Amino acid sequence: MKNHVYENGRLIQTNKKFSALKQKQKEWIANELRQRYISAINYPYTKLRPKKRDQILDEVYHLIEQQEIWIPYDEVEKFYFSKIPSFIRKNRKMIEEKEKIESQDG
Repeated sequence: MKNHVYENGRLIQTNKKFSALKQKQKEWIANELRQRYISAINYPYTKLRPKKRDQILDEVYHLIEQQEIWIPYDEVEKFYFSKIPSFIRKNRKMIEEKEKIESQDG
């Protein structure tokens, strides 16, 4: 039991990986991170500044704690930073599709 601790009357695994979460939990976390990241982007093809990036991560981790999902902060951080390029690509595609639709209508 070296990787477990009791916290608030619950046994918590301290070395839990992001992949060990339930699919629904992983999707919820990914959606929260994506929505907040995309809404914070001013220019569609650029990454956010580190301070703003970390602020989003902290906000989402606070939500994760409220949902009572136990996952170490560094696991969420690792997942988040690995997904940032895909968030930017997805945002770029959405903008390009929106512009394409608008040019066809006009």
